[in-house]
Amino acid sequence: MNKDIHINVKHKEARSKQGILEATIEMLAANNYSSLTIEAVASQAGVGKSTIYRWWNNKARLVLDAFLMTAESEFDFDADKPVQDNFRQQLEALARILNSPIGKSTLTIVTENDGIAKDFYTLFLITKRNTAKQALQAAIDKGEVKSALNLDVVLDLLYGPIYFQILIYKKIPDEDYINDLLIHVMNGIAAAAAN
Repeated sequence: MNKDIHINVKHKEARSKQGILEATIEMLAANNYSSLTIEAVASQAGVGKSTIYRWWNNKARLVLDAFLMTAESEFDFDADKPVQDNFRQQLEALARILNSPIGKSTLTIVTENDGIAKDFYTLFLITKRNTAKQALQAAIDKGEVKSALNLDVVLDLLYGPIYFQILIYKKIPDEDYINDLLIHVMNGIAAAAAN
């Protein structure tokens, strides 16, 4: 019987966490980060403030986890697609999520809080970069791109302009920009066509 109670408690905790993260995303869609309060999230999620503080010590951590939950399924590579199609989908997803209210709020806290910036780097950037690096390596193995590439430089060439456009120019790269970016990068890294 104790095992069943433990499973029910864990399931209820997972549902509460999910509800809190979803409430955070909803609240940020209606308001900006500076006006977000733990009290409002708790009310929206139907939980007490203490429930939120049990898992997150401040709203910045809560927003980062909500961002990570949102981004979790957005960046999958399809091994059956050509590398250019995969990276088009990746860059469009990145531009879309960083332009969303949760993305904008995350960028705000990343620039303001060194601890959050470190966690963003560790939990988001590095994991997504490693997946992208594996996709590039697979493209090399399939002969789609040159084998003598510095994969980190290629990834900087692909992703760097998206962050630059958003953070510096305050513009969201559109489909044409992403297509032009991909054409230029792919022209430089594409394997020579077999005669």
